[in-house]
Formats: sequence, C-alpha cells, structure tokens
Amino acid sequence: MTRPPYFNGQYYNRWKNRTENYIQADDYKLWMMIKNGPYIPMKTTEDGKTAPKKKNEFSSDDFKKMEKNARAKKLLYFGL
Repeated sequence: MTRPPYFNGQYYNRWKNRTENYIQADDYKLWMMIKNGPYIPMKTTEDGKTAPKKKNEFSSDDFKKMEKNARAKKLLYFGL
C-alpha cells in the first residue's frame, strides 16, 4: 500500500483502524506524535519559564521533529 486509506464518508471505524495500522507500520513514532499532539520546540527563558522557540532558534533535532509534524498532517490530510 503506497498511500493512506481514503475515507469515503462511510465505515469510519474501519477507516480509522486501517489508517492507524498504516501509519504505525510506516513509522510508529509518527503515530505517537499524532496521538499525543504535535511537537512544539520550547526553550527556557531567563526567568525560568518555558516559551516556544522562534524558527531561527531551531536546532537540527527540532527541524527533524517538525518534519514529522508535517508528515503526520500530510498523511491525515490525504487520507481524508
């Protein structure tokens, strides 16, 4: 199977299970990101609070995780 299962408006539970299996088989970490919410790069400010990083502050690891966010959105978008 080269593309995610397509949802035609019927049999939601079947589509949901097939989509979950499709994504897990391809990349289980990606499935966990879908279940737990997107990755948001954070930093600790001088006063000890956390705040989202600006794009120019991203590390290479942050970019890799953001690419997974985009991939997750793509799979879900094209499945719907």
